Amino acid sequence: MRILLIDDDELLTQRLYDFLTSQSYAVDIAQDGEAGWDYTQAASYDLIVLDITLPKLDGVRLCRRLRQNNYSSPILLLTAKGESSDKVVGLDAGADDYLVKPCTLEELSARIRALLRRPKTAATPVLEWDGLSMDLSTCEVSYQGQVLPLSPKEYSLLELFLRNPQRVFSSSTILEHLWGFGDAPGEETIRTHIKRLRRKLKSVGIETMIDTVYGMGYRLQTPPPLPTPTPPSKEDQARAAAIALWEKFKSPILERMASLDKVAALLQSGNLSPELRQAAVEDAHKLSGSLGMFGFPEGSRLAKELEFSLRDATNPAQMEKLQPLVAALHQELEKTPHVSGMELLQALDDEPSSLPIAPKPMPLLERSATPEFKILAVDDDPIILKTLQYLLPRWGLNLVALNNPLQLWDALVSEKPDLLILDVDMPQENGIEICRLIRNNDDWSGLPILFLTAHRNPDIIVQLYSAGADDYVAKPFTEPEVITRIFNRLNRHQLAQRWQKPTA
Repeated sequence: MRILLIDDDELLTQRLYDFLTSQSYAVDIAQDGEAGWDYTQAASYDLIVLDITLPKLDGVRLCRRLRQNNYSSPILLLTAKGESSDKVVGLDAGADDYLVKPCTLEELSARIRALLRRPKTAATPVLEWDGLSMDLSTCEVSYQGQVLPLSPKEYSLLELFLRNPQRVFSSSTILEHLWGFGDAPGEETIRTHIKRLRRKLKSVGIETMIDTVYGMGYRLQTPPPLPTPTPPSKEDQARAAAIALWEKFKSPILERMASLDKVAALLQSGNLSPELRQAAVEDAHKLSGSLGMFGFPEGSRLAKELEFSLRDATNPAQMEKLQPLVAALHQELEKTPHVSGMELLQALDDEPSSLPIAPKPMPLLERSATPEFKILAVDDDPIILKTLQYLLPRWGLNLVALNNPLQLWDALVSEKPDLLILDVDMPQENGIEICRLIRNNDDWSGLPILFLTAHRNPDIIVQLYSAGADDYVAKPFTEPEVITRIFNRLNRHQLAQRWQKPTA
């Protein structure tokens, strides 16, 4: 089951993410309403957990927009707003359930299970007919964006027809529905209200909507069939997914940009300390390794050039290049992610075979038959680790992520991974030295080791293999590339183990 969690409280979302994933749910996180909307357009979810107070687009308006676009999956509002009026607004917007913070994780889990057990029917507060829309939460009727003013009885009459589109209502039946026993008028009043309603509908361009069935009463006319929608192209789907993925990781990337802005200003004034410059080098290095994965190949190139300039900050020519490079990188990140550079996003969840994994994939690459391998990844860049957390479980790969290489040896003992992923440049330890130490350790000398690195210098690559690396993937990487390399190493390791087993 796949859940979308939309909340701007990072501490809460991380806690919920950990809990829900431990319950075997696949979880995506959006931190504002617009990003949440993009996620729903890029992927299918079995349930949405939604906060009300959100930046850009609040939860009530997002919920209403989803229901107006025929989004039928359950929506659970999880919010600190616990007044009855807030609950009414949320439920009228189309939410299926409402849970007030703070709540226990056990109660949240029970609510989720209950919602997922329900039949998948639309819980929309909007009734529609061929361009006409009736919003039950605001009592507003519109046709193709034009508001249609109705009297209370005209509104009730139209609602009756919209809620029962196949039914014929006699005048006496309409009287029973719209008037009480003590104030029911004659049946001629129904004819008058029908005539007035038809006149108002005609004023906005609806010529025929309510049919007269002679001798029986009135009914809603069947609207003309809608044209068959053209399914979104692979490019459109990839673009939507690229935007959603960029929104998911945008915040920490922009934090690194703010760090570069500060360093560029200090460098101009001559007040840049060696410590800050080194931190900026690391930020630029990480950006060069990650931006291309989110559809910004030019951003990766600019970040790499920034890294080189910062390393040689004593050179006046490099110093003059720094601020223009930072400005150019800002301009690049304001653009829409570049789809063609993101092959990984062309792989839809319901079409795993569309991944260009390999010309003749080995049996282990069959997703349905893939055993759950354990992958240990060590990288001080949280964006890389989160990207791996997003990609690897889709292929039956259980990821253990470490941002501190000093914890590696304990993790090797406790997790017993099938493959190790390392970065080269980490503040506490160098990945190449770690690889060399592992190869000299009898317990782990045979462990497959894959490097993910932004380095493309041939000397560095030679050092990787000399230290005992099995393979490397250059950052920025794509899903097909990294998944193929991982399974290739796992397959070869399994084959090697079979050959090493003594025969009876």
